[in-house]
Amino acid sequence: MKTYENVLVDFDGPVATITMNRPEKLNALSRGLMEDLQAALVELSPGDDIRVIRLRGAGRAFCPGYDLDPRQPRQTSYANVPDGEERAPRGDALADVGESHISLDRENLRQMIERWLWIWNFRKPIIAQTHNYCLSGGLDLINTCDMVFAAEGTRFGHPAARGLGIPVMVGMLPSKIGPAATKELLFTGDLIDAQQAKAIGLISHVVPADELDAKTMEFCQRVAMMPLDGLTIHKHITNRAMELMGARMAAYEGAEYDSIYHVSAATVEFARRSQMDGLRSALAWRDGPFSTGPAADHDAPRRNA
Repeated sequence: MKTYENVLVDFDGPVATITMNRPEKLNALSRGLMEDLQAALVELSPGDDIRVIRLRGAGRAFCPGYDLDPRQPRQTSYANVPDGEERAPRGDALADVGESHISLDRENLRQMIERWLWIWNFRKPIIAQTHNYCLSGGLDLINTCDMVFAAEGTRFGHPAARGLGIPVMVGMLPSKIGPAATKELLFTGDLIDAQQAKAIGLISHVVPADELDAKTMEFCQRVAMMPLDGLTIHKHITNRAMELMGARMAAYEGAEYDSIYHVSAATVEFARRSQMDGLRSALAWRDGPFSTGPAADHDAPRRNA
């Protein structure tokens, strides 16, 4: 295997473990991390010596969302919200006036969805283990996985629903957890705990935090006792059924609606405050009313969208 900057790859018999390795950023999804994750999966695809992939995060959290650091090449356009001005014209002709921000944003989001769907249809089972936080972009990530184990105390949600956008793969959520549960996550941006996440079908298993690594690996090893041909067929027929119910088309709709959300007044104001006063200040402005208003106990400090 190659050595990657943002992920580690280890082997235990037929199980390969990919560890997202940006602990200083709580494994926030940067473009570099996403590219390394996909490249590692490409390397792990050939042959049946490796039959199961385990996915986890190093350090204090699984994933708090997409990386909004303006110094990072952006995986999402939350932190690059258009200011209302279009690209400067190249000439006087109609065809020279340039592209609109919403069109460029939509294309970027469409490419992101295609990358997520590629992972979702990866031919070998991908089993995630989550701890502490799995938020926003983290939801997109676990939506591509076949099963999810969570440590007790893990919190799930999409706080970026409060004025930044939708999870790009949100189209997958209603088929997994139902429309009412999806709307509850998006209407408030509140977090739910691991037991609630299991109850609504977002994850599969909740285990004590000190047993997460061992229990997930134990299950992966049991799955790996199956021949790869069988695992691939079981995975793809299940995914095909979801596609027939519209899951793939629903995922692509995320690009349409997220690009519209990104030109909303609230998102533009968040971007202005983030650029003027810094991301931490913008997040405090966004989440302040939710931290002090009704049901404030649902809120918790977060660093990413």
